[in-house]
Amino acid sequence: MKTQILNKALLLSLVFIFISCGDDFLDTTPADSVGNEQVATTPAANEAIINGIYANLRTPGVGHPTRVDTDYGHKGITAGLDMAAQDITLGNFNWYIFWYNYNGFQQTSSRTNHTWNTYYSVIADANSVINPLQDTDPRTEEENGLLGQALTIKSWALFNLVRIYSSTYIDNESDPGVPIPNRLDFAPKSRGTVQDVYDFIIPNLEEAKTLLSDFVRNSKQQIDLSVAQGILANVYLETGNWALAEENANLARQGYSLMPGDQYATDGFDNISNVEWMWGAAIDGETTGTFISFFSHFDSNPALGAYGGALGGYKGIDRRLYDMIPSTDLRKDAWVSPDRASDPDESRPVYTNVKFVDETVAFEGDYVYMRSAEMYLIEAEAKARQGEADAADVLFTLVSNRDPGYVRSVSTGQALIDEIYFQRRVELWGEGVSWFDLKRLNLPLDRSSGNSTHPTFGQSSAGVSLDLPAGDNYFRPQIPEGELNSNSEINVADQNPR
Repeated sequence: MKTQILNKALLLSLVFIFISCGDDFLDTTPADSVGNEQVATTPAANEAIINGIYANLRTPGVGHPTRVDTDYGHKGITAGLDMAAQDITLGNFNWYIFWYNYNGFQQTSSRTNHTWNTYYSVIADANSVINPLQDTDPRTEEENGLLGQALTIKSWALFNLVRIYSSTYIDNESDPGVPIPNRLDFAPKSRGTVQDVYDFIIPNLEEAKTLLSDFVRNSKQQIDLSVAQGILANVYLETGNWALAEENANLARQGYSLMPGDQYATDGFDNISNVEWMWGAAIDGETTGTFISFFSHFDSNPALGAYGGALGGYKGIDRRLYDMIPSTDLRKDAWVSPDRASDPDESRPVYTNVKFVDETVAFEGDYVYMRSAEMYLIEAEAKARQGEADAADVLFTLVSNRDPGYVRSVSTGQALIDEIYFQRRVELWGEGVSWFDLKRLNLPLDRSSGNSTHPTFGQSSAGVSLDLPAGDNYFRPQIPEGELNSNSEINVADQNPR
């Protein structure tokens, strides 16, 4: 891993430590007074670094300071990946166009650069906490909680990186992975293999679960045991360990209820207090990125959403998916219907999303990273893949909450898995899952068939079709050019091909 990113990342974390993360975060001394010795020895300093990581995950410009249009942390990256899938349409030639048409996946693009930098910055900062604490024996309960958070956030960042820049796990274990910076040095690292990355991620997350068993967080902005279990559920789903995916998803959702079904289309998805939200970021007047924020791009209110509304960059649902949603499903009101029942002033195009609404009217809508609804879907899929009869029961619990007319599925095998995938597409629309699912399930990108409502510039780019076969090279963004130039262990031959 290149030295300049890692050193810069640690500096950035210290700079952002004291950006307000809400009243429930620790007040500490100024960042420039936290020296290396303190970082290595004091729980308060280590907690400040971890809080700095959480801050960086929703702060504009951390990944690429000179290009911050869509660089507002983790949520900006997953929104971009959603735009690279097939269930979201883009209203005009707007900021997310370079994700939408895959030009942002080239090695010279700032998009692949800020994706790479954001997650490796997280890893570098987490290492500065892991380094002193993993070698401490015995540790206090407080130190276990700090180490558990650091191990989880590092593993989660690596999981995102390997899913983005490498092939999906199953049948591709020997393909090139991503560098795994260790906690002791900043020496350049090779890509290794996909298997190497997961062999690192899984034991660290399992250790983190033990460390977090007694940790009580101050807010949903922090990682706790349920979040670590939720991340592991996703990891095990990716690797095909269905039994452990089922187990961790079930454990993760305990203690979280489902919101009333009619709230799905009316809540706005902008408040971390939502009973389903397991992990997210609380945004306020001091932490908002204003125009450089998720709601600036995805809120379709013409009077508020800067890029997503006022400037016409509407994010809509592709008609093919919309038409598959039953009329009894309350979630269907999350998009402007052809009869405009959910948009009486007729100010937005048909199929535009009204799921994401910043009800603060000040770009202070909160960001969701993980919801209990996703855990039901993981558990149901894992059960279905094991042939367990009650897979349909788990799915029914979730979907009947959203659709009063839903009847428990009698499907089994692949038919049931397909039904669960459809529910994932609807339930998690716009939440950063759809592109990962295309890769994980080895599905093609289809922008043009049938009654697609993708505009012409979303169906092809420079005369090249954006209908991509499963496993196409474009499902692996290229490693940033800066990394190739500065990491002696990665050269042109190691680059993802085009």
